Amino acid sequence: MTGLFERAVGEGWDTLHPRVRERYGLEAGEDREAVGVGRMDDLQRNPLATPIRWLATLDDFLFPEGGTDVPFSIVTEAFVDDAGNEALCLHRRFETDPPREFVDTLRWNPARGCLTDLFGRRGHVAADLHVRADDGALALSIGTQWLRAGGRYVALPGPLSVDGRLRDWYDDDSDRFRVAAEITNPIVGTVFGYTGRFESDFRTVDRDAATRTRSDLGGVDLPGENA
Repeated sequence: MTGLFERAVGEGWDTLHPRVRERYGLEAGEDREAVGVGRMDDLQRNPLATPIRWLATLDDFLFPEGGTDVPFSIVTEAFVDDAGNEALCLHRRFETDPPREFVDTLRWNPARGCLTDLFGRRGHVAADLHVRADDGALALSIGTQWLRAGGRYVALPGPLSVDGRLRDWYDDDSDRFRVAAEITNPIVGTVFGYTGRFESDFRTVDRDAATRTRSDLGGVDLPGENA
């Protein structure tokens, strides 16, 4: 089975840095998960978006705290969803005061022809996720976004939607991964962002813990072609 990111990137996969391919080539059934540990050089926040970030803490999504040189970790586990598609659960922990978590689940969406990202533990916010190789780095951008309620998806209008971009690459000089992300909104500007660095390795999967982490989002229906 082709890994989720390899499928999404397509022909550009082989142009990624070997360490990036190793980390993001994780496939279900390998009985291992990727574990990154490092520090966020800068956790950006905009006071105008504070209410949104507070609300998102109820589902381990965004959070209001900012800071510099913040320890963090990220655990990435591959699994197969109820439709038989490759999926990934990403579980981040930021050592802010208080500590915060940021969980999302990525699945291949055949109807949309791209990844769909379900944010938080319950996935009430979903978005198309477009992935490409960019000079050896993995570059991600957020497309159409929805709110999910009662099994139905409602697309967010422009003023309420965001533009999100993330770049993940390997720095040979420091022998570490680096990451930069920013989520912006046309009304409030930067909603959330970060730049950081981390080391990554693999460990054997604790199946019980992994199931608790990813919850039941592997069985949630995704937005359709005309959603």
